[in-house]
Amino acid sequence: MNRRDILIEAVAEAERLHQERNDQETISAVGGGVDVFGTITDLSVPLVFRPLEGLLGVFVPRPEPGIMITTQRSLAIQRFTAAHELGHFSLHHEGSLDDESILRRSPFGTTGYDGQEAAADAFAANYLMADWVFESHLIRQGWSAESLDDPRNAYQLALRIGVSYEAVCRSLAQKEVIQKDTLQKHLATTPKKIKQELLGDHPMENWYPDVWVLTDRDEGTRIQGGPKDVFLIHLKEDSGAGYIWNIDQLEASGFAVVADERMIAPETEQVGGPVERILVAASPSERAGKLDLAQARPWDPFSVSDHFTLDYDLFGRESGRSRIERKRMVAAA
Repeated sequence: MNRRDILIEAVAEAERLHQERNDQETISAVGGGVDVFGTITDLSVPLVFRPLEGLLGVFVPRPEPGIMITTQRSLAIQRFTAAHELGHFSLHHEGSLDDESILRRSPFGTTGYDGQEAAADAFAANYLMADWVFESHLIRQGWSAESLDDPRNAYQLALRIGVSYEAVCRSLAQKEVIQKDTLQKHLATTPKKIKQELLGDHPMENWYPDVWVLTDRDEGTRIQGGPKDVFLIHLKEDSGAGYIWNIDQLEASGFAVVADERMIAPETEQVGGPVERILVAASPSERAGKLDLAQARPWDPFSVSDHFTLDYDLFGRESGRSRIERKRMVAAA
């Protein structure tokens, strides 16, 4: 089998798994990224997270297939590594010890390297960043291809898909959604700089956590982040008619409200018209749950005019057994 056929087979296998698990329907309905850890668990492949010296992941085919992922990198890197190792398993490869080179190389580039590794790279890229994954999030957010010329939007897309900012930028360029000069501009714009621009006068203690920009377009979705992530929540508020967003549930869920501001909504200059409520909230620790904010007249609890809901998982990187496997073990006990 030549290299082209090897890569075609890898991409086809990624799509076969998507169809088998109804991934496109799930992401279209609730957002988020492809559940690579859940896929590995459903395939009954042992998956563990351990400190690995000099390696990101390991695939062992015999005597029984197994996958090991480092605990020393971010959740986004863990997810890509897991997809790479899943590719080895799904394509019936020999064992593999995978270092950081899997983050830098492109199976679709001009530089040739080992066919097995190229196939696993192609599988991982198309499993986590299939065309329809991008399209689903662009439609939900109301973004065009031109919107992704803004590195801030590319960063927000990466958070929602659950891969690194660089991986999203390179994939967008490979799919010709952005031009090569735009790719270079994006790569020269670090995530730290983007976070600083987003937060403005609200600096973070350090710049490792992510900064999510959430709007009514994220209503009913799910997000997976890390402890200490920061959220810029933009909500239209009809305060002129007495309707106010109640943020008590935000604080009751353990989020710290760093700032609470109101601005004239961009689409109107009318006095007494809708305003934009901008909340800056931070997660001080690991947590998961459902956020449900209601807009109502404070004196009338039955006057709810709108809700903003989302499911969140802010436990960050995995360690030991995957969280989804532990959750299923508890449910089965």
